[in-house]
Amino acid sequence: MFIERLLNQGNAPLIEQAVKFSAARQKLLAEDMANVSTPGYVQKDLSVQKFQEMLRERADARDSAPVGSTTFDDVTGELISPTSNILFHDRNNRSIEQLASDSQKNALFHNMMIEILRKQIGQLEMALKERVT
Repeated sequence: MFIERLLNQGNAPLIEQAVKFSAARQKLLAEDMANVSTPGYVQKDLSVQKFQEMLRERADARDSAPVGSTTFDDVTGELISPTSNILFHDRNNRSIEQLASDSQKNALFHNMMIEILRKQIGQLEMALKERVT
């Protein structure tokens, strides 16, 4: 109970949702890259902006709510069909370069969130073992 409450008070739940979001987005980006030449395939992605807005709103709500009453489990991204690239007659966005770039950005974001979470857990572990760095 104490450990769970300690973990849920900090940024760990937000980082956990960011990691889940980036993993789900990476799956969609990989699917888009695999189907770049499939006629009629419509590109899919998760809205990073909508996810960040939802996460920010939930974090603000958590600040004014009693401890432990706000959860982040239902914060997910909104599925979109981006049309920012050249749209061909079969509604396919054929920009493998843009997809590769988005995939790399998403992977870097994922790795950064994992590293931040790892450091936070390491600090909690040291505090529980009563060690000073």
